[in-house]
Amino acid sequence: MASVKKPKWYVIWVGHAPGVYTTWDKAKAQIHGFPGAQYKSFESSAEAQAAFTQGPINITQGIAARAGAQKLAKNRTMTNGGPIMPSISVDAACDMTSGVMEYRGVDTATQSELFRMGPYLDSSNNLGEFLAVVHALAYCKQNGITLPIYSDSRTAISWVRNKLAKTTVTKTYGNTDVFALIARAETWLTNNVYPNNILKWETKLWGENPADFGRK
Repeated sequence: MASVKKPKWYVIWVGHAPGVYTTWDKAKAQIHGFPGAQYKSFESSAEAQAAFTQGPINITQGIAARAGAQKLAKNRTMTNGGPIMPSISVDAACDMTSGVMEYRGVDTATQSELFRMGPYLDSSNNLGEFLAVVHALAYCKQNGITLPIYSDSRTAISWVRNKLAKTTVTKTYGNTDVFALIARAETWLTNNVYPNNILKWETKLWGENPADFGRK
């Protein structure tokens, strides 16, 4: 007997039309292509309504509040060559056959999702990684977060450093929105400074990036 999928409620704090939505399709439409979008799913309508009223600052406070408690752990992981805690990790997933791409950012320690974008057509993993890092930078600046950001893509980190996505992906009707996001990301990098360190996630030493989609 097939299991019944539990309903979820989706809170959009920052997006095209903030509010509480009862389907992912409707919620996704409010964050699609919106830089720094903030959203989260909840198991009940009451939780969602309360979270929407309280605002997204509670999520960012939760990240910041762990800083003191994890100070010793942070020093230990730095000494042992592990990732810095607290921090944010980003990753992208792209089907190499179809070119469908999406990306997201998570709290490294808890893997709590901070943002998720896509799917986008006719794209590439490197573009997703680049957009994920810039999205994380914009998210952090908007919320006053100075935590380091981890990506497992040296290419994306290089593109961010140079403020230019040197992609070989050809423009098509299907990826118009992707190239619009790339242009917006490059403009953001040109016009903004940020305190966050962008660091390489060392997969061979630490295992999979916490933001990994688990589709390998």
